Amino acid sequence: MCGIAGIFHQRSLSPDRLEAAREELRTRGPDGSGLRCFSYQQERWNVSDRGTAALLQTRLSIRDLSDAGTQPMKNEDGSVWIVYNGEIYGWEQQADELKSRGHHFTGHCDTEFILHGYEEWGEAVLDRLRGMFAIAIFDLRRERLLLARDRLGEKPLFYRPEKNSFSFASSARALAALHGPEEPLRLNPRAIDAFLTHRYIPAPLSIFEGVYKLPAAHRLIVKLNRGKITVGKPEEYWKLTPEKTDVSKIFHEAVEERLVSDRPLGIFLSGGIDSQAIAAAVAQSQCLSELKTFTATFPNDPRFDESTAAAEIAHRLGLSHRVLPITMSSSDAPRIIADLDEPFADPSSIPTWYLCQAAVQEIVVALAGDGGDELFAGYKRYAVHQRAARLLPRFSKKKSPWSSSHLCLKTSHRGRWERLLLSYQLGWEEAYALRFSALDPLSRAFLQPDLAVQAHYWRLPSSHLSVRDWMLECDQLNYLPEYILRKSDLCGMAHSLELRSPMVDHRFVAAVYGMSEHERFTHPSKKFLQNQIGPQAVTGPKRGFNPPLHQWLNQEPLLSLSQDLPRELEQLTDGQLALERLAALMCEAEKNSSLDEITWMLLTLRLSLDQLK
Repeated sequence: MCGIAGIFHQRSLSPDRLEAAREELRTRGPDGSGLRCFSYQQERWNVSDRGTAALLQTRLSIRDLSDAGTQPMKNEDGSVWIVYNGEIYGWEQQADELKSRGHHFTGHCDTEFILHGYEEWGEAVLDRLRGMFAIAIFDLRRERLLLARDRLGEKPLFYRPEKNSFSFASSARALAALHGPEEPLRLNPRAIDAFLTHRYIPAPLSIFEGVYKLPAAHRLIVKLNRGKITVGKPEEYWKLTPEKTDVSKIFHEAVEERLVSDRPLGIFLSGGIDSQAIAAAVAQSQCLSELKTFTATFPNDPRFDESTAAAEIAHRLGLSHRVLPITMSSSDAPRIIADLDEPFADPSSIPTWYLCQAAVQEIVVALAGDGGDELFAGYKRYAVHQRAARLLPRFSKKKSPWSSSHLCLKTSHRGRWERLLLSYQLGWEEAYALRFSALDPLSRAFLQPDLAVQAHYWRLPSSHLSVRDWMLECDQLNYLPEYILRKSDLCGMAHSLELRSPMVDHRFVAAVYGMSEHERFTHPSKKFLQNQIGPQAVTGPKRGFNPPLHQWLNQEPLLSLSQDLPRELEQLTDGQLALERLAALMCEAEKNSSLDEITWMLLTLRLSLDQLK
């Protein structure tokens, strides 16, 4: 696991800027770092001590801990260079094929496999990669740069296309550091509204104007002919196609391949079925039956404590179990928000951050259960929205811009009726966003009277799908990669911990989509996963993984920050968020603790924007 960045410019690069970007990526790769500069001279690209282009990387060593895994990595003749963040599984057999064709491997790491695979198969190497990745390959002979992001979106990749430059990085903050105060990045008003809509910023938007996230399963080609920079458009290289196969076999294969590591490895085990199924697969494989399971316990808030159920399933499976007592402190809020890179207000990211902080004292790699709900329709909202869709039109009838002279909060009787009418205006496709939204279009139009707000900022599936299939694909395009998996990546990398999610193995996902409806969509949900566990399964009510927000918001430093929130946000957004209207929202929030998540979202925005400016 690593942090990567790169820049191609028309003028010589500043060593200070490169070092600042590398420092921003330090927690993603604390075990080493590398930097290589290039320049276009004598009608070709060359490696140079100082140049107009650079690739850099910070390394978290997981496989092949030797210097053979150092990046940027080059092929034998130095014509192809790579920086890469991720983990590829089961590549060794294909590496033998490459060796038989004359490719020489100096170590035993997946980076070298991708590099030689690109030499042999070109961009088609992406089709052969099973795992999570964000990749940048600089081909000096062909004078071009290839960027790619994994199929389900486990690893992030930001990029900035400009007339005379192109840059990319694993984080928005590293990208900003590459450009520095000499080329300051401006905040994106649409991204701020997107954050208020979804509590995160969906791809391809980013918090900075002119900076984009490469969507999951996409690649991007940058032509560098004669040093001139021409940026193409992102292209989808993979489309989910259902496969009729042995789903159980593929699931166990996905788990076992993620057990390969040269560093200590464990399992994050909650009381939920998803992580239990992964733990059961590990126990049944017997290849690492001594593996430890880890569960967070919250001594100061037992409502969210699943340690008893987790300890029970670990005991039944014969796995060693470790309970990690976690005390959350509001004084950590600024650091947590900084580690989340862009504004990101999922409250469950707070205990996840603490869990990763505690676990990394004993392990460097952890298996996690992300993705099961999106595969097997495990969320209650799917059934609720299916019922609502019978009463709603499919498409929006709203043509004029949104405007409102008052708040539309679902905590009030009037607000609930207005949101119900809003659903009819939006149609059931766009109304699906209301089930996630912190603030609906009317409330956002009230807070931002001079901005034309959108109903949502999602990438939408094809409209030929049924209601349930449409929701599942919508989540696969948006909620899963940019919310669930992004949270895991950011919280893990904040502490140099690699999280692996077998449920989003692309072959397993295709196999699940190939299941019959009665096998996949069951009541209760996820019977397939429960069958993987067997009689050892521990079932119980689904719990949230939430922090004591109300307690935090009434403690320093957050209490003082909340009191000053409207004025600060108006200034930080250059008036996009109106002072008096924000004050009206905060007045409502002070009277109603059910609005704590909105207060946390606004505090997150305030602290994040302050850090980014």
